[in-house]
Amino acid sequence: MKLIFISDTHGRHRDLEIPKGDIIVHAGDICDKGNKEHIQDFLEWYSNLDFEHKIFTHGNHDRDLERNNISLIPDSIPENITYLNHSQTIINGIKIWGSPFCEEEGEEDWDFIPQDSDIVITHNPPYNILDKAPSGNLRGSNVLRNRIHQIQPRIHLFGHIHFSYGHCKLGKTSYYNGSNYKASLKKIIHPCFEIEL
Repeated sequence: MKLIFISDTHGRHRDLEIPKGDIIVHAGDICDKGNKEHIQDFLEWYSNLDFEHKIFTHGNHDRDLERNNISLIPDSIPENITYLNHSQTIINGIKIWGSPFCEEEGEEDWDFIPQDSDIVITHNPPYNILDKAPSGNLRGSNVLRNRIHQIQPRIHLFGHIHFSYGHCKLGKTSYYNGSNYKASLKKIIHPCFEIEL
């Protein structure tokens, strides 16, 4: 099976060149600054992609920032799309856990990632793994890094820090920051990751 990974498209999802695959995953920041129209357009676009499995979670931009950071993801999501919100789906025996963006005070949510997860999707990166901002500051979560180290999933997919798009492997886990968008240019610059499972 082939998994196609995208993240941080910020309303420019239609600009992506999507390779063929079996599973597609989006790790959040579908819209830009809480733009509800971007989310509606994304769900329509995503539901029509030619993939057997379509999975996503939400990022920090996918919230109404003026109303207590309430998620703008609608209650009604097309039936052929799986939305992971601190939840799991299983595809051909592969256990996939997804969690949306978490503020620092909500990081205890990482404790709920199941120990037997094969693939973990988060919007946040783990600390010191593909999380360097343009300023040089590391923006990832230590709590998340510790949990991923405990679990040792095959794959950890995330985004959030556009500057650190890339892939690395540490121990048993392959890490992917799939941020496709460059904010300073306001366009998609990075290709999708193609991951063989």
